[in-house]
Amino acid sequence: MNVLIRQVVSPDIEYLARFDHCVKSDCVWQMSQSINESQIQTIFNETHLPREMRLTYPRSPDTLENRWKNYSSVLVACVDKAPVGYASISVLFSPEMIWVNDLVVDGLWRREGIATSLFQAVRDWGLARKYTRIMLEMSSKNYPAICLAKKLGFEFTGYNDNYFSNNDIALFFSRFLK
Repeated sequence: MNVLIRQVVSPDIEYLARFDHCVKSDCVWQMSQSINESQIQTIFNETHLPREMRLTYPRSPDTLENRWKNYSSVLVACVDKAPVGYASISVLFSPEMIWVNDLVVDGLWRREGIATSLFQAVRDWGLARKYTRIMLEMSSKNYPAICLAKKLGFEFTGYNDNYFSNNDIALFFSRFLK
């Protein structure tokens, strides 16, 4: 399959917002915390769920039209000229680091290497602009994204339990671009 990655154009946004942003998972990263006078310990445990869950995306796809102009770049993956995935990139959070806010592949195209192709394009975009690190953010419930991050060589680097408006815990994974 030939995947073409290109910059987003305005007419793409409405189409991308209609993608199936939900993810199915039978596993999550569950957080537990222990606090005493001299120590705070936070642990994430991989927890298998009793049945597969369909999880909503932590950002409403309906807001993509308002958000896309605030990103440093949005890359679109196309197969036969039709968009099948996208990645949004911000560079405002930290010097020398690119931040991937969204990495979405339409439901029918998942597990076909589209997300990996998008990651490679994001990596190339960052290297061309002399960035040295890349950060991925995802919900602690998005086990497929966690697995992808680990497969691509990312390491867990933190979390924020008040990051997403839907109250999902945000996990952060990062790696060097080279």
